[in-house]
Amino acid sequence: MRKIVFFLLSVGVLVAGEMAVDSRTGLTWQDNRFVESERVTYAQAEKLCKELRLGKHNDWRIPTIRELLSIIDYKKYDPAILDGFSVDDASYYWSSTQYMGDPDKVWGIDFKDGAADANGKAYDRRIRCVRATTSSDKK
Repeated sequence: MRKIVFFLLSVGVLVAGEMAVDSRTGLTWQDNRFVESERVTYAQAEKLCKELRLGKHNDWRIPTIRELLSIIDYKKYDPAILDGFSVDDASYYWSSTQYMGDPDKVWGIDFKDGAADANGKAYDRRIRCVRATTSSDKK
């Protein structure tokens, strides 16, 4: 059993039900079919993450641009996401990072190629909520 657990953790991303745990960053990502089934505005994304109840957790939020960049694999294309995610839709995803030049824009990532771009909050984009993995999650 130890060998299997070690191998899974050394890969970086471990799928646990409808969540993906990234041992490198300490983040737990939403990884269920809702991620690829809905396109929402930024306001809707905020509400969805705030109201998300997944894995008995209620502390989900929109990821920052740095957090989204941490799951990009630039050696891959369409989708450019790390191995280990069960939902790997190559679409544009919201981040919570404000675009400095315009308060009505935030940064996001196109998971087709990993490109970052700022878009208006009224656009419909995908959302993959995130939370910090806590020590109680690891028990």
